[in-house]
Amino acid sequence: MCDRIDQYSEDELTREERKAIETHKYFLSKEAGRDVGMAYAIAHWLVHHASKWRHERLRKELTEQWREIEKHKWIESEKAGMDVGDSAAMDWIKKHAADWRRWRRGE
Repeated sequence: MCDRIDQYSEDELTREERKAIETHKYFLSKEAGRDVGMAYAIAHWLVHHASKWRHERLRKELTEQWREIEKHKWIESEKAGMDVGDSAAMDWIKKHAADWRRWRRGE
């Protein structure tokens, strides 16, 4: 990441961030009565919205990931005929976490 916002490259943004910024640009442009441009929209979003947006996205992702772990724990416990405990969480992380994240982000 760049130290200065005006040097921030659109290539450094995730697909989800670009989508959020495009929506932000639309509303900024509508409010201004003209196209504000992508560079301005990126800079404005980074200063005013990025931190909260990223925090909320992470919170949602971790909550969804925990649900997947709990499902895995339930399935593995049913197979074993007993509660397999926290080992199911580590099992899910080792076997499924990377693929789940790629799937979740649409990669």
